[in-house]
Amino acid sequence: MRTLTENSFPSKVRARVQSEAGFTLMETVVAMAILLIGLISVAAAITYALVANNMSRNVTTGKLMIMSVLEQIETLRNTRQLTFGQIANVGQVDNTGALVNFAGFPDDFRPVSINPGPDGIYGTVDDPTDANNTVPNYFRRVRITPLSSNLKRVQVTLRFPGNNGQMQELTGTSYLNNDARSNFRR
Repeated sequence: MRTLTENSFPSKVRARVQSEAGFTLMETVVAMAILLIGLISVAAAITYALVANNMSRNVTTGKLMIMSVLEQIETLRNTRQLTFGQIANVGQVDNTGALVNFAGFPDDFRPVSINPGPDGIYGTVDDPTDANNTVPNYFRRVRITPLSSNLKRVQVTLRFPGNNGQMQELTGTSYLNNDARSNFRR
């Protein structure tokens, strides 16, 4: 049996075999550049996805906070915890015939409190606004506008952190009538 050695091949075959033996330095540099561009693209896509996810989380949280206040105000009316005249901004509250004296909802932006304060109602003037009792970087305004003697517009605006450190605003509007019973079927 004959074994093949490097000298067993003609010189042309030997030259071709030696030139195809591995990668050149240039081929390696080009391959690494292509790989680097791909990795940078993946990192940029991940960064964009994280920013978009954070923003959508803040918007969802904001919508839930707005809906919570709107539903709370309707519940206050439905359960008669507050009269229709008491559901108003500070300075416009009508406490006539009410069981409790209520100060009202502030018409300016205030930190969103996680503690309802002494009156037990979230979003009112007596809510604590110190850092231990608020949601960081979220501010809320409740604006109640009488449209007639039996109808009010309740508008809740929330400011929250957006992209690039700028504050975003989100507003929800609802209408409240003077008859809590008309909202339920018998």
